[in-house]
Amino acid sequence: MRRLYLWALVFRFGAGLLGWLLTLLVNIPFLQDAFFYEETGAGIARDWLAGRSSEWLTYAMTADRVSWFLPTVIGGFYWLSGGIRLIPLLLLGICSITALTPVLTYMMAREMGLSRSGANFAGRLVAFSPAFAFWSGGFYKEGFILLLLSLSMYQVTRLQREWRWSSILILAGCLFGLFGLRFYLAAMLSAIVLLGLLLGRCAVGDRALTMLRQGLILAGFVGLLFGFGLTERMRRILPGDFSEALGTIETSRLGLATSADSGFAREVHISGPAEALQFLPTGMAYFMFSPAPWQWGAIRQNLVIPETAFWICLYPLVGWGIVRGLKKNFQSSALLIAAVIPISCLYALFSGNIGTAYRMRIQVWLLLAVFAGWGWEARQERAVTEGRRQVRRWGRARKLEHTGSDAVALR
Repeated sequence: MRRLYLWALVFRFGAGLLGWLLTLLVNIPFLQDAFFYEETGAGIARDWLAGRSSEWLTYAMTADRVSWFLPTVIGGFYWLSGGIRLIPLLLLGICSITALTPVLTYMMAREMGLSRSGANFAGRLVAFSPAFAFWSGGFYKEGFILLLLSLSMYQVTRLQREWRWSSILILAGCLFGLFGLRFYLAAMLSAIVLLGLLLGRCAVGDRALTMLRQGLILAGFVGLLFGFGLTERMRRILPGDFSEALGTIETSRLGLATSADSGFAREVHISGPAEALQFLPTGMAYFMFSPAPWQWGAIRQNLVIPETAFWICLYPLVGWGIVRGLKKNFQSSALLIAAVIPISCLYALFSGNIGTAYRMRIQVWLLLAVFAGWGWEARQERAVTEGRRQVRRWGRARKLEHTGSDAVALR
């Protein structure tokens, strides 16, 4: 895990520093839209160093749909540095936190029952895939979203096995942090967590005790949600009905489709459930498979085509891993599947351009990496089994050869 963390740190810091230098010196906009968070964080630090509270942060913390988490982290860093805006050092500090995501992927895979080789494969996918490194190595929310998402799933898999007050507290804190990053993801994940906590793992004959344990865990978790005020916040921010939710998604999708050169399906309008279901396969194809090799566009889009092709080649291995995971650990595998499906459907309807699809897809790839580890483990076992069969066949052939030679000698 130490080596995995160090390599992830180096890879993320290198990607973030390179993106910053290209944006600053060559005017290639790798981090251009992320500088808003850096500037906002610097303003928060100036207010704190002047001995006053930040008006922006006060407003953001009380508002329901404002992303306050990342500017607060940056503001805290600049406050510690005395207001000096050392961007390379800031990048290193952020990467030192977000580099924990591959480690958590490894730990979650091991908790689910994967072998060391399978868990290593999953962790290395998250550590070395350029998408994870780029979005976690700069001033983007995605690095902390991936961290809190993986930490949440890891704590739920632990709570499926035993009672842990620390895991319940960490889980509630993760959801609180996600509200400061992407509120809709926090609301969605809350429902997924509730389902996952109901799926407790038990030994043979302990079903009643397991149900009682998971009921107590669920009650404790819901109590913390009320204590943090998250249930009231969810009540305020969630749409009143399905039609209102679709209207919000459609407005965002059309805005993304028309504001970027990589926009798609600009003539499609999702005005009701029937239209949403009709568009879902098209949106899912763009979300999971774009940019394809023939979808050339801006420089950032062209650079990610090889990585997308690599992950597409991994999808059969992921499918193999899903089957194996459901057989080996149904409860935890069902938890990850319950997270992958709604997140994928939401972004398939929401992502109106290829850039947004690529950016949001890493949340799904993060969870699929564990199933890729299951698939890698199954592949290795099959290779070992096939090797043993080949040895046995070779041994039988050698035995028959010696038997034939002995018969000839006797004659």
